[in-house]
Amino acid sequence: MSMEEEVDPVMYDKKISISLLIMRLSIAAFFGVWSSLKFYRPEWFENVFQNSYGLEFVTSHMATLVGVIQMVIVLTFVLGFQRGMSYAVMALMQAAGVLASIPNLMNFTQYPNNLMWAAVPALGAAIALFVLREYDHFTVDGWRNERAKTP
Repeated sequence: MSMEEEVDPVMYDKKISISLLIMRLSIAAFFGVWSSLKFYRPEWFENVFQNSYGLEFVTSHMATLVGVIQMVIVLTFVLGFQRGMSYAVMALMQAAGVLASIPNLMNFTQYPNNLMWAAVPALGAAIALFVLREYDHFTVDGWRNERAKTP
């Protein structure tokens, strides 16, 4: 497409919305897996918080509660409900995990530290989705906004 060609704003808007939907669903899948592990492998939750973050008070008994809270956040996020809040919370949760993993990220030649780098583009996508949230129309909030516009 040359610079002189006119862009169809409706098609452009649809492409942006579809792209943001794909980002939201993939981020939700990423977090859904991590959240569900708190139910299936609560000992991993305890291990990560004690060994990686130095939080000795965290036990596997807390995993279910944290897992339920995270699943509610992921569900709110995937539905696009309260986009500003839910997208920000997801980006902050991802940022917390990445920041806490910096020593492991720097030691990327050691397995499984190299796998932790998958969290970095997920953080970038979560931040981008937050910044572009008003263009993410395939959401509960987007549907409500469209209904409010129609007489």
